[in-house]
Order: sequence, then C-alpha cells, then structure tokens
Amino acid sequence: MRKLYLYAPALKKYETDYLNSENGWKMVSVTGTACAFNCNHCNRRILEGMEDASTKEKMKNVLEKVIKEGHKGLVLSGGSSVRGEVPIWRYSDLLSNYADKLTFIAHTGVVRNPEIAEKFAIAGVKIALLDMVGDNETIREILKQPFTVDDYLNSFKYLKSVGIKIAPHVIVGLSKKGIDGDLHAIELLKEVNPDTVIIVGLMPLIGTRTTRQPTPQELIAALRKARDEFSVPVMLGCARPRGSSYLEVDRFAVDYDIDGIAFPEEEVIPYARNKREIIFSNACCGNVIFDVLGVI
Repeated sequence: MRKLYLYAPALKKYETDYLNSENGWKMVSVTGTACAFNCNHCNRRILEGMEDASTKEKMKNVLEKVIKEGHKGLVLSGGSSVRGEVPIWRYSDLLSNYADKLTFIAHTGVVRNPEIAEKFAIAGVKIALLDMVGDNETIREILKQPFTVDDYLNSFKYLKSVGIKIAPHVIVGLSKKGIDGDLHAIELLKEVNPDTVIIVGLMPLIGTRTTRQPTPQELIAALRKARDEFSVPVMLGCARPRGSSYLEVDRFAVDYDIDGIAFPEEEVIPYARNKREIIFSNACCGNVIFDVLGVI
C-alpha cells in the first residue's frame, strides 16, 4: 500500500498523542476579512480564523516570523476580488524575495486569464488550491458568483500552464444537485490533470446559510471515486464534519489507499499504524504533492 501522510497545519487547534498543530504551517489572509462575494457556505467566517496580512508590512512581519520559527511553508489565502481571484499578486515583489526559503501554497480563487496566473507564479506560488464546482446553479445560488464551471476548469489550466501544481478541492455537500453533483465535480477534474485531488466536506458554520452536511457514506463515495479515477495523490482534507459517526470515513481512507488525512481522528492513528507506513507532517495537506514526489 501507499505511504499514509497525516497532516496538522495551524488552521485550527489540534492535539493528539501523535501529532499537534502548534508548529503547523500558518494561513494568512491578504485581504483581512474582506471579500467581494458572500458565499452562503462561508459568509466570510473562514477568513476570521486567518492571520491578517492585508498590508505589505503585516505580510513581511508574518514571513519573518514563520522563518524564525523554522517553518518550511506558508498558506496564502484571502477573500476574492470582483474578478474572482485572491489578490495575492499585490505582494508579488515581496513574496518573491522569500520564495527560496518557504513553499507558498495559495488559495487562488477563480483565475480568469493567463496573465493573472503568471502573477501567482512570479510571487513564488508552488501549489494552487481551488474548489471545483460541478454545476452552474451551485456557483450562482450558493457561491453567489458570476462564473461558470468552465471558468473553474480554465483556472486550473491557466495555473498549470505557468508551472504551478494544482490541488483541486471538492466540497462534498456543496452542490445543489446533491451527491451526484459532488461526484460530477470529481469527474470533471479529468479534464485538467490535477496533481492531487482533495476531498473535504461541508461544515455548518455559525452565521452561514448552507445546510447540507454530507453523510459519512457520501464522503466515502467521493473518496472512492477519486481514488478509482486518479493515480495522483488523493487526500481527505482538513475541512469536514467530525464526530463518532465520521470515524468510518477516516478508517475507509486508511483501508482504501487514500494518500493522506488532515487532522486525523486520534482513534484512527493506531488503526492506521497497523496497516501502513505513516508519515506525520505539520504542512498544509496540499503539500502531499511534494511529499509524494520527495521534493522539499
């Protein structure tokens, strides 16, 4: 079986006898809590948990801090501009000076043309994170965005064309079409040759307006399809529902040769150690691309 990578970045507090997030890769927002859109499933709440890097001075302080603390990478994120992309490009000159010291993984947002993709490359972004949505109805009614499925697919193509690795996320529970829509989003990824496929699950957040939390069986169905369809690394990502009923999702990931789990349930770790070679990491789980390739 494949090696199993278990991740705990600093996205949330996580502590077990095996792994904790205290020394995990940090996530920063280049826009603070601002975003041009107000998606039903987020309502800007996710931005509140990120470190504020909304000015060059704040960004530089974060960069110096994470290097001093010995981190190897940083997750760049933020709210979208009206064009769709997260405006990380505003910091290209600054970030490029640190690209030889840190691996930059970025939530890019929707990238509308190759020129914007090139700006991410100039900033030193190595891996791009972007959700894949499988139907226009969900984009319009849930994400409140004026984009299409083709805009999302083209985003990945533009990013790949400038040498950035792509790590699509499929949010199980997001689609207006139910689990069939979520599985269709995975199917569409064949068109862009992803470098990894990351499966996550919709989590109800206080102050948001989306309600369809996926069942464990739906998450398992998505993991199964991703593993069956792709030879690249497949991840069970950090954002997903928790609780005793979801333990079977982690166990399935172990048994079905999924390459990694972010914030694994503690009870599953000894279960996994009896079956596979385990590697613990404090990186963002998108870094599974480089971990599997053996690239630092």
